Amino acid sequence: MIDRLSTTAAIAVRQAGAYTDLILSDLEVSSGLVRRRVACGIVAVLAVHLALVMTCALLVALSWSSPYRLWIIVGLILAFAFIAAVSVWRLTVLEAGAPGVLQQTAREWAKDRRLLEQLLAQQRAEAG
Repeated sequence: MIDRLSTTAAIAVRQAGAYTDLILSDLEVSSGLVRRRVACGIVAVLAVHLALVMTCALLVALSWSSPYRLWIIVGLILAFAFIAAVSVWRLTVLEAGAPGVLQQTAREWAKDRRLLEQLLAQQRAEAG
């Protein structure tokens, strides 16, 4: 009985170390992806924002002394509302397909839990 307990404890300690390595690996990969996404997103948003502001200023300046001034402004508002709606939709699509933060660790825990349950059932069968 003591031998089995000591073997089980050794397995548990090894598994705890393996889980720690898996968690650290998952977090490292996830944090790197998040940093790259955030940096690229900020640059893209700032560049698009500046281009849109300049384009809007150009359109309003060109149409200022014409009867289409209000139509241009309303058209720009509608265009930005459409772009915002498409962006929100696209963001939800991207988030739906994104992997979980600790997905690999959870998968390994499930495998190990099944294996330990099988081992315990086997030990009970041998003892009983």
